[in-house]
Amino acid sequence: MENGCQNCGECCLRTEMILSKEDIKQIIKKSPNNLIKKDFMFKNKDGFFQLKNIRDHCIFLDSLSKQCKIYEYRPQGCRFYPLIFDFQEKNCIFDNDCPRPHLFYQDKTEFKNICKALMRFLKQELGLKLN
Repeated sequence: MENGCQNCGECCLRTEMILSKEDIKQIIKKSPNNLIKKDFMFKNKDGFFQLKNIRDHCIFLDSLSKQCKIYEYRPQGCRFYPLIFDFQEKNCIFDNDCPRPHLFYQDKTEFKNICKALMRFLKQELGLKLN
């Protein structure tokens, strides 16, 4: 999929991005800054690892350019975005916070495939029950 993002940075404001163990390993391994876990993440009240925010935005957002500093190895949830899983409806939807969801997953087959991949990620990597 092509990057439909136009670098508005909205998805990185007040983020609650959950991290898998693999996300954490990749960020530590590929970051040139010798990061340790406490530099960029914390354990939230539900027991999940979550990206930190600084000044109301993701720690990895360059606030001037509105680009991700770790785009090449960004967390899986960021890769799926703006597609998210609605636990009440038990289906994939576009996040209302994204001002340009129409730029992503325009093909129905691609949308279904990415939704399946998102659900697999939630089940396998985060251990969530979707039913």
